[in-house]
Amino acid sequence: MSMNAIKTQEIKKPEKEYTIVRSYPETLFFYPSMIIALLSFIIQAFLPDLFGTDTKVILGTFFFAVFAFNFIIVAFDFGVGKTALIAFGVIIFVLVYILLITQFPELKFGLSWPNITVSQEFYLFFFLLIAAHLIIMYIYSRIDYWLISPTEIYHHRGILGDEERFGNAQHAHIEKANPDIFEKMLFLSGDLFIKPETGDRIYRISNVFRINKKEDQIRRILSYVPDKRLEF
Repeated sequence: MSMNAIKTQEIKKPEKEYTIVRSYPETLFFYPSMIIALLSFIIQAFLPDLFGTDTKVILGTFFFAVFAFNFIIVAFDFGVGKTALIAFGVIIFVLVYILLITQFPELKFGLSWPNITVSQEFYLFFFLLIAAHLIIMYIYSRIDYWLISPTEIYHHRGILGDEERFGNAQHAHIEKANPDIFEKMLFLSGDLFIKPETGDRIYRISNVFRINKKEDQIRRILSYVPDKRLEF
């Protein structure tokens, strides 16, 4: 076996010497409402009697519940502790309510189901609005991104190609955070924090898709020292 073959076997380059990190806005988490709006439009337009005479009410109420859930996710952060506390409070409320209506039926604690109805045109235009927003957001994430290589951290911003470059990437401080349990469930996302070796600024990259896998890729890349002998 030749010496060149032995060197090739001993020194192996990683499969990928860089990774790209993209940030997405909080409005990304309205995609469940978009999906429900599309399904509601299809049912109301082509299967108006799917749930009997109450089809419009069921669809409208369910859509409103999903949209309200999305709105709460975007508006507030739900850590593990806060989520557990809210769930515990809801369970206590339900148990107290059941106890009261079973022990004191004369108090009439009955709750009526809201009759929410929405036109099929609303469902369609809501779906188109959110879908257009997601498409624009996807395009923008292709011109505003971070590229992390073994020797450099590179930030490309905007259509005009404004950029920031940070050398000594292996000495940069990288941390991840999963502040919201629902955001992690819906998009497997989290925030990535980068502090280059030079400068005091900490850069936050929000809502990184598959944050755990992305962090593993970054740490594997930054632990690799490229061999200059392999460059041609």
